[in-house]
Amino acid sequence: MIIEPKNLPQYKEIKNLESISQKEGSGIGYEDLIGSWKFNSVWKKGSKEIDNISSSILQVLSAKLELKKNNIQNNDFEFKIKNSISFGILSIVFCGQASLKGTRPLLPFFFENLIINIGSLTLVNKPLKKTDENQMPFFSLIAISKENNWMCARGKGGGLAIWIKS
Repeated sequence: MIIEPKNLPQYKEIKNLESISQKEGSGIGYEDLIGSWKFNSVWKKGSKEIDNISSSILQVLSAKLELKKNNIQNNDFEFKIKNSISFGILSIVFCGQASLKGTRPLLPFFFENLIINIGSLTLVNKPLKKTDENQMPFFSLIAISKENNWMCARGKGGGLAIWIKS
């Protein structure tokens, strides 16, 4: 069962926002992205219907995207990024760096570490190879609503997703 907070855009509205974003840019800036974003729902590439199975699984697993200011000097990547899921006391976290590029904009990122925890005990902290810049995953940021605390984006694979700022 999909949890649908009020005031989230529907598919048709997202497509309209995406069209505007492609032509004029989304206006999304660095400060808008800082924070913790809880996953809400996803549409597979080419589908007009929410993918209920994937969305439900990711909600149950408390999927989250976190973006923080990157304090490393002389770095092209402005953000520290964490993508995580958790189930009870088990958590799986990918940590890396991300940047904001263009007016739409794109948020290319790469992960440097995979961390698996049970409670406060770290079972795995594995470094990951940096992805070639041309192969990096990214989110094409479509729109953000500061008053309703949501963000929607299209991933490199073509799917659409909505997150809610927590």
